[in-house]
Amino acid sequence: MEKNALEKIVESRRMPVLFIGSGISKRYLYNFPTWGELLENCFKKVEPDSFQYQKIIDELKRSSKSEFEVNIRLASEIESRFNSAFYDRKLQFGKSKNPNWVKTGVSPFKMYLSYFFKKLHLNHNPELTLELEAFKNLKNKVSAVITTNYDCLLEKSIFADDYSVFIHQNDLFSADSYNSAEIYKIHGCVTDAESIIITERDYENFTNSRKLIIAKMLTLFAESPIVFMGYSFTDENIRNIIVDFLSCLTEKELKNISDHLVFISYKANQSKLIQCKRTITTKEGFDIPITEIETDNFIEVYNILNQIMPGISPIRIRETRRIIKTIVEQSVSTEEPESVIIGIDDLSNIDLSKKPIAVAIGYKENILNKYGYGLFDDKEIFEDILLDNKKFDADSMCFERYHSIVISRLLPVFKYVKRATSPIAEDSKLQLYINKHNSMELIIPTKIKKTLSNIPILESVDDIKREIDNVPDTNRKCGVILKNIGVLKTDEIRKLCIPIFMSDTKAAMSSTNFKRCVMCIDLLENGD
Repeated sequence: MEKNALEKIVESRRMPVLFIGSGISKRYLYNFPTWGELLENCFKKVEPDSFQYQKIIDELKRSSKSEFEVNIRLASEIESRFNSAFYDRKLQFGKSKNPNWVKTGVSPFKMYLSYFFKKLHLNHNPELTLELEAFKNLKNKVSAVITTNYDCLLEKSIFADDYSVFIHQNDLFSADSYNSAEIYKIHGCVTDAESIIITERDYENFTNSRKLIIAKMLTLFAESPIVFMGYSFTDENIRNIIVDFLSCLTEKELKNISDHLVFISYKANQSKLIQCKRTITTKEGFDIPITEIETDNFIEVYNILNQIMPGISPIRIRETRRIIKTIVEQSVSTEEPESVIIGIDDLSNIDLSKKPIAVAIGYKENILNKYGYGLFDDKEIFEDILLDNKKFDADSMCFERYHSIVISRLLPVFKYVKRATSPIAEDSKLQLYINKHNSMELIIPTKIKKTLSNIPILESVDDIKREIDNVPDTNRKCGVILKNIGVLKTDEIRKLCIPIFMSDTKAAMSSTNFKRCVMCIDLLENGD
């Protein structure tokens, strides 16, 4: 069966850019309004008579305006009435009757929008729990996020603390932007009410400066496909952005655009991912095929994208780019710079004020052979056991990486011991480690089994899979495998562990149960 566009993105190993609209906020925030509902709510603050609201809408529709044009003109009308009522003391919101922000000249209408969206909170529907977790895991799988949403769902609940946020269009190319692990809020944000784009004048200004957004998209597209979520394919504003974007691409880039520009459209009660081709016409009159996937099964969308296995997480990429920029700036101003080699995972802990940094770039095998096998993180070892994809030199692993290994560490070693060309010294720390971990009983000792006492004993692989799927916590998922490891073949253990590792690598590497599972795989395959 032909792979869908999302599966092709995974196959390409390229981290996508997410372009996120209000449909995503509506899905996960409690009582999140549509654009029409929001405008009607604001109008009723000024004029409770619903007939007056309908009167304005009818007048605008008779003027042959599109739905988008009607909404932005309506927003302009509401802002005018809302602000007048507020200054005339006929309308109040918030706790203070005389708020200090009035002196700043911010539109009361936009301040109310900020106040309104700040009050929204996550929808705690149990059916969305696993879906939200899968969405959160994407922070290590996507390159960056562009959004037209005002709310703070993405930066506070989905990509919390790890992504930098840029609100103004002028910030898209600021010195602090590194095109990775960043959220670009191109329609403004509730944290800066004046930045909110909603009225006719706002969109006129937005259109005039849209070239900045297009330039950013071109920069991001050079490395990543773009996946749109939370928009209707007919959304006029987004289609205008896409048309401008397509007009800047080369003929060669346009030929492959179908699989690199993907719309995820909401379709109620659709459990499958239904893929179809749509067409967008450029300013030059060319019909460009775009891939649309219709579904209500967003957890499947996230699970597919979570299969992406980047060599370096977007957060580390941003830190690396920041460090390299700092190195260059320091090198220009320093006559005799000193250097120290560090690993990618150490970047966030480095104080550049104390020591300049040199970063080695090249084939991993060459760098490791030259600078030592202590350079990379433990997760690389676990990934190599699960996927056999790292091509580590066995002797270097045994006599460098494991040279000082302590008994309390949880690390697979038998794959490299088995392939080493030189014997392991009897009095070495590695041999002592082997002696203490060379059986299933030693990897899963009695004290560990006691911690698994409340996990059920299961009879089949299918039962184990179902139990894992019903457990949200990573460590407990792996506890289910450990508890029932006696009924599993080695390949079955691996097939259960790989999705756990791929969906949330950080959680897996924080789980002692996960580490013991992988150590069991290593022992069963490579132990004596």
